[in-house]
Amino acid sequence: MEKREIIKEIINGLECLTKENPRELIFMLDYYEDTYYEDSISALILKWEQLGYGDFSSSFPITTKLVAKLEFVNDGVERPREVYADIIALAKDALKEMKEYEIS
Repeated sequence: MEKREIIKEIINGLECLTKENPRELIFMLDYYEDTYYEDSISALILKWEQLGYGDFSSSFPITTKLVAKLEFVNDGVERPREVYADIIALAKDALKEMKEYEIS
């Protein structure tokens, strides 16, 4: 998989995440965070690093922060709606970060 393909797939995942409803996000966390799904954001980041495209976290700090937050809340504990709304807001920032990289 080429670098641009991974970026495009991560952007697709982030676009879906930004459209989630905060109340229902708890049921979708695995899809975005779990590396079991080969098209999850976390799996794509792992693929980026395995293919030797560099340190993802230094190139994309906002997206890395988002994934860390997804990992933290993906433990089966239901949190206040505001926590999920914050994740969605962070996903919007991560989407902007990824799109800026894609343009350059």
